[in-house]
Amino acid sequence: MKKILALSFVFTAFVFASQAQVQRQSKGIQKTGSHHKGNKMEGLNLTESQKADIKKIREEQKAQLETLKSSGQSQADMDKQRKAIMETYKGKIQNVLTAEQKEKMKEQRMNKKEDKIQKGEKLKQDLNLSNDQAAKMQSINANTKAKLQEIRSNTTLTKEQKKEQIKALHQQAVTDRKSILNEEQIKKMDERNKENMQNRREGKRRGKANK
Repeated sequence: MKKILALSFVFTAFVFASQAQVQRQSKGIQKTGSHHKGNKMEGLNLTESQKADIKKIREEQKAQLETLKSSGQSQADMDKQRKAIMETYKGKIQNVLTAEQKEKMKEQRMNKKEDKIQKGEKLKQDLNLSNDQAAKMQSINANTKAKLQEIRSNTTLTKEQKKEQIKALHQQAVTDRKSILNEEQIKKMDERNKENMQNRREGKRRGKANK
């Protein structure tokens, strides 16, 4: 039971965190997957040779995905091949890393998972969510995440179409989320979101000032 609740907290935290993520994507869908993957490599102390090898692997992957995009196959077939391509190049990148770097990456994933659990527990306390509300949040999150992945992987959509669909998905998630909260919880949620947005803006300003 505790494990189920912990997972519920993780999903609940994701729903609120995904609001900011979806907003960023709707404003800048042109961001590449390699950019996000690059974040996963932070702290691994890659050598210049490793960086060059990984860059080459990602360029090859991008080229293969572009070829797949224009192949004219059905969406189901393209999704299947896209998954296979991603797994292939994931393995190639793993081969570039040392055993120590692989262990470090694994540790980073575990820390991120633990951080999500802690944030989920804090969110449940801050909004005073019942177990039933947390479960419903989990369902909203699962649906939102699945639809977001569908939009991302749909190679028949243009960047503008993806942007519009992600924006609509965000709006629907907000509506669904508020439908299971009472007025006080909605107020707290809005205050929390505003605070998080201000913190992100301040972080960006400090980052630019330090450059």
